[in-house]
Amino acid sequence: MILLASCSDYVGGDSNVDPNRTKNMTLEGLFPSVIESTATNHYFVEFYTGQFSQHLASYFVAGSDSYFETRIPSGWTSIYLTTLTNLDQLVKQAKEQNSPYYEGAGKILQALNLGMATDCWGDVPFSDAFQGSANLTPSYDSQEQIYITIGSLLDEAILLLQQPTSLFKPGVDDLVYNYNGTTTSPAKWIKLAYSLKARYAIHYTKINPAKASADALAALTNAISSNTEDFQLLYNSVNRNPWFNNVSSPIITSNFTVGPSSQIVNLMNGNQYPGVIDPRLPKLFDINGSATYSGLVNGTGGGGSSRTSVNTFYMAQAAPLPMVTFAEMKFIEAEARFLANGGTTTSTGSTQAAYDAYIVGITAHMQKVGVATADIDTYKANTNAVAPNAASLTLQLIMKEKYIAMFLNPENWTDVRRYDYSNTIYKGMQLPANYNSALGGDFIRRVLYPLDEINRNTEEVSPKVKNMQDKMWWN
Repeated sequence: MILLASCSDYVGGDSNVDPNRTKNMTLEGLFPSVIESTATNHYFVEFYTGQFSQHLASYFVAGSDSYFETRIPSGWTSIYLTTLTNLDQLVKQAKEQNSPYYEGAGKILQALNLGMATDCWGDVPFSDAFQGSANLTPSYDSQEQIYITIGSLLDEAILLLQQPTSLFKPGVDDLVYNYNGTTTSPAKWIKLAYSLKARYAIHYTKINPAKASADALAALTNAISSNTEDFQLLYNSVNRNPWFNNVSSPIITSNFTVGPSSQIVNLMNGNQYPGVIDPRLPKLFDINGSATYSGLVNGTGGGGSSRTSVNTFYMAQAAPLPMVTFAEMKFIEAEARFLANGGTTTSTGSTQAAYDAYIVGITAHMQKVGVATADIDTYKANTNAVAPNAASLTLQLIMKEKYIAMFLNPENWTDVRRYDYSNTIYKGMQLPANYNSALGGDFIRRVLYPLDEINRNTEEVSPKVKNMQDKMWWN
């Protein structure tokens, strides 16, 4: 300590601060950073929650997919210490610099990251957070309040992005919507805000299904309207997709972590819908020299031969990482219209508009992953797996197609929980093998708070600690 104090005195206190360096990061420096870290957060969260929803399965017994203690500390750290902290700075700085386009986009990213956090942990900090040393133990907002905050952030963002001018506005630093270097238009960011309003509105189906459907449909009129508007980050050979770095590439040297679950593969390989082979199978999974596609059985550490290899759509080196997509919007529309028409988990038949949205959702996702037009048409004509008309539409078919289209998106776990892991909706869904009996026979509903957070903010966090089978506020 004496040496450090002497050194500080020797260099003259603040004389070691570069006078040519700005005190704060520029907006164009912060913006790509928060976009990239938001995509990374999707990976951190989905790596675990995808095992809960049975998109993925572990190659190891008694892991997260058997519902043993799961906290996702990497996701918490990245969402809070990296992304939301930087977003707080970006939003404040954009406001100070009369740059509503940056401020609006920043609020949308705040809403997206806050949504991931609350749908994992429930009550989380926000209104009292990001004060630095002034408050190292922020209070937590209830999940209900967080959802109100998300709605406010999105409404504020839309108003900001509708402003006629912005002193500074994103260009090449907008890694999603304007990487070509032209001056960005906020139009696609506005559509993203409405898309998230639709996503969070449909979460209310257990609380108030009529309102959930009405609010979702209202937002969808201004939401993402084509695959070209998907909110996704594109990677390359230098900045590589995190699924490639951490899952598919290590397989080459026999370092296995997770692979495709038998639950999703069986929805596509003819097991659950006999006689129907989904043409997306070779796009999403590697058959690995086998005669048929088969997934890992959750909780067993094995049972399947198919893999999510470097040759698959989502896990290639330069694969996109989709966060909010056109296909998702169409399935939200189909579900909302189905429910608004009085549909239930067991009813059959709905409106033509619900059916049309459902078909467009299937087409959009198949086109996105590169399925040939002829194969798309053949699949849609198969009445074993796809409703041939509005009169035969079911919620099971809508949610099955959304489940496939949302592969590797943590939003899928929210859908599965909204429908209580129902095998009426998700055919074949069952508790994993080697199940954690401490959950009393129920499916997992939330993850536990990270131990570091409990230790740092004990008084606030301890009363909020719940069991993993305790339902979320919206469930």
